[in-house]
Amino acid sequence: MFNHEEYRVLGRQRNTRWRQSRSGTAIVVFAVLLLAITAWISIVFWPGSYCFHKTENSQGNPISSFPWQPFENAQSETDIPNTVFAHLNPRFSRGSLNINQVVFGIAGSVQLWPKRKEFVKLWWRPDEMRGHVWLEEKVSDEDNLPPIRVSEDISRFSYTNPDGHPSGVRIARIIQESFGLGLPDVKWFVLADDDTVFNVDNLISVLSKYNPSEMYYIGSASESHSANTYFSHSMAYGGGGIAISYPLAEELSNMQDECLERYPQLFGSDDRLHACISELGVPLTREPGFHQWDIRGNAHGLLAAHPVVPFVSFHHVETINPIFPQHNSLDGLKHLMKAMRTDPSGFLQQSICYDHKRWLTFSISNGYVVQVFPQIILPRELERSERTFTAWNKLDTSVEFDFDTRPPQRLFCKKPLLFFLEDIQKAGNMTLSTYKRGIQRDNLKRASYCFSWALSPYEVQNIQVVSRPMNERWHSVPRRQCCQLAETKNKVLGLTVGPCEEGSISSSSATL
Repeated sequence: MFNHEEYRVLGRQRNTRWRQSRSGTAIVVFAVLLLAITAWISIVFWPGSYCFHKTENSQGNPISSFPWQPFENAQSETDIPNTVFAHLNPRFSRGSLNINQVVFGIAGSVQLWPKRKEFVKLWWRPDEMRGHVWLEEKVSDEDNLPPIRVSEDISRFSYTNPDGHPSGVRIARIIQESFGLGLPDVKWFVLADDDTVFNVDNLISVLSKYNPSEMYYIGSASESHSANTYFSHSMAYGGGGIAISYPLAEELSNMQDECLERYPQLFGSDDRLHACISELGVPLTREPGFHQWDIRGNAHGLLAAHPVVPFVSFHHVETINPIFPQHNSLDGLKHLMKAMRTDPSGFLQQSICYDHKRWLTFSISNGYVVQVFPQIILPRELERSERTFTAWNKLDTSVEFDFDTRPPQRLFCKKPLLFFLEDIQKAGNMTLSTYKRGIQRDNLKRASYCFSWALSPYEVQNIQVVSRPMNERWHSVPRRQCCQLAETKNKVLGLTVGPCEEGSISSSSATL
């Protein structure tokens, strides 16, 4: 028989052996798991693995027609395409963009080109720029226009949309065909229509913000809510211009023809291009200065309240009324382009200031118009576009637009006086612009029935605006410019516009 002390000693020995046995078992299990995990990783990720290939090649695999296929062999560092290391190439450095490093692809048609070439002449610089007009047939080149190229035959592509036209396939391939030309020293490709008008200097400034060695798809959606709902809110519209970086154009050219076969039901070119870029996983980088202008009628509301971003482009110039009174459509565009060329960065930038003694509000759209309201209107209201236009579907309610709008003023006593651009010129580093009082139908009513007629023609006939130069990087840290009233002399009222000084407010509304 064991006494109690012997039982305790024996128990301690048994417990020690049991703990040692449990520890040994745990070590063995851990080792087995480690070996299993190592073996699994080597099978799945080791170069030359064909596990996924067996799945891929199985009958009925839904992704077998797509371009993104697994690597069959691992690449060494020397086998990686040059585009991966493009950021090491100084020609792809951010901020060093020249206008001749952008290649334009302008979509047109033989039927409309004789008229629309006049719009291209407004902004094209033949001695500085590179690009082509892509038509379905050959026409004669002209010295002051981009050279003409004939698009490749698209009859092999299926097109099933009952409301569109197969030319959408042809236009969707313009970036691919432009890339295929193999032009040297290219950083960006820009797609546009033959009725698109560019502010070229601002386009270069905007693209300079981005690293062209990365894949970028840059543009803006439509102003029309209905159009965005039908096509996509994440699609760049070609009429406003689409900028595509060189690496994205390269990838697109490698897969687009196969991609287009997957979308025969789409309507046009923009949605086809968007679909293929979506397959590459590149989202839209929005730049609101690209304007599709899916509007009709009087564009005054848009021109008079441009957002605080560089104005890059506008489109559908044939569907809007003449921009300036006493000018036809083409002459009005030429007049506007003079302002754009004289002060490209400040073009259409809005400034707001007040005359508290006469209870007046001044809203300046640089290079277009000065509006004088016979009441105090706060900036939050003036930043909204007055709905002087209709949407592309000819409706004019606020829900038809994907940007802030306000209803047009119906009471003639509260309508603004409009002073339209008469002349603009450089004076050193300043810009001097003169705006002339417009002839308005309500002037007689205003003089007869309104309690007070602000700025009567006997007092002011013209407004002269002196604009100081904008900061070179103002679009990276945007802020509306400040405005101050100057003296009135010889029926000319003076205004000064420029970057706000430290501690100042962009309008004097803070004192209201």
